[in-house]
Amino acid sequence: MLSAFLVSLLLILIQIVALLPWAGPALLEFARATRRDPKQRGLLSTYVAGVVFGILVGAGMLTAMFTQVRDPAYLRSFGGMYAAVLQAQLIADGFVIVLALLQLVWPKGGAVTRAAFREGHRQPMFWLFVLGAFALLTMSPFIPYFTFGEDHIMVKELGFDTLMLAAVAFGSITASMSISEEIEGRTAVTLMSKPISRRQFLLGKYFGIYLTCLVLMFGLGWYFNAVLIHKRWFDQLDFPAPPQWAMQMVGNAAVSNEIRDFLVGTLYWAYYALDLLPDQVKSACEVMVLVSIAVTLATRLPMVVNLVTCLVLFFLANLMPVLVLTTRPTPGAPVGPVQQLLGFVASVFDALLPSLELFAVQPTLVGDEALPVDAYLKLVGSVGVYGIFFTTIVLLVGLVLFEDRDLA
Repeated sequence: MLSAFLVSLLLILIQIVALLPWAGPALLEFARATRRDPKQRGLLSTYVAGVVFGILVGAGMLTAMFTQVRDPAYLRSFGGMYAAVLQAQLIADGFVIVLALLQLVWPKGGAVTRAAFREGHRQPMFWLFVLGAFALLTMSPFIPYFTFGEDHIMVKELGFDTLMLAAVAFGSITASMSISEEIEGRTAVTLMSKPISRRQFLLGKYFGIYLTCLVLMFGLGWYFNAVLIHKRWFDQLDFPAPPQWAMQMVGNAAVSNEIRDFLVGTLYWAYYALDLLPDQVKSACEVMVLVSIAVTLATRLPMVVNLVTCLVLFFLANLMPVLVLTTRPTPGAPVGPVQQLLGFVASVFDALLPSLELFAVQPTLVGDEALPVDAYLKLVGSVGVYGIFFTTIVLLVGLVLFEDRDLA
């Protein structure tokens, strides 16, 4: 059986490894600066000793918890906190790795993407949307929905809508400001004087804005997972158990009962986070489509007109499927000219506009029913392919519109 200290040391090292991708460059630059300056070389050894000391202190604290705390509920809570911190670091790692890969395989466009990404998450408007969505997610569990014991389902569905709408609104406003104002203010001419093409400029702007929207979605999605867990605890509902094979793996681990309870807590958090992933991917695809429309319109329209147009298109895309169904002729019933005209217009708009109902949260996904793996892959794959296909067409239209736009 593994000792409590070895398990604690392993858990701390996992957190340290997850810390390196997003905090490692700053720490490496600090180490290089201290090595270049002879007067500060002693700081490097102090820094390394501090890191080692912190690892040992963290491992000692976990070891003390495993040996002193006997309550399984507390140990599972601490395990969930550990998994929550690890998930937050992995989310940050993902964005750092994506930006680094873009910079590597697409240097010029990746530089525009990185600049747009930094500009997006550093502006006050981004944090305004974050605080607004955070407040709505926090208040949602305490609103009475009068659903006879199904309030947690309403909280989940409204939470996904809140995250999606916040990301879409921020992306549309940022695209209008970042692209339209640079074109109107002639700052895009300065950028085009460098060896950067219009294609690299527009696509780099799009990817930077979209990545900022994903930071908003997945960052708040981490908090949304905690809100749903609290809602189940507050309503005294049963918590769905992770898969049996995962529970058996933890149960068969060669560790003490206290460590096993801690690992069960981490497993529960991971299971709930993965349970939200299908709808998060679908919402991300919807944001991808709508932000591409805003970026395309920003090449020709000023900010106010762009925002109004995006809002109208959003409502029409949600309304057209309903109009198509309501204007569909009933077998055996007479069809008037008005119904035929409405049905034709609705069909044309439904074919041209994105099918946003594909990205909606379905009742079977909101509920407690387990989604089979094959159904999950089929659903997410089909929605992702549709989102990429529609986004590609819209961005191609945007490139055509931007190609002959006078920037001087």
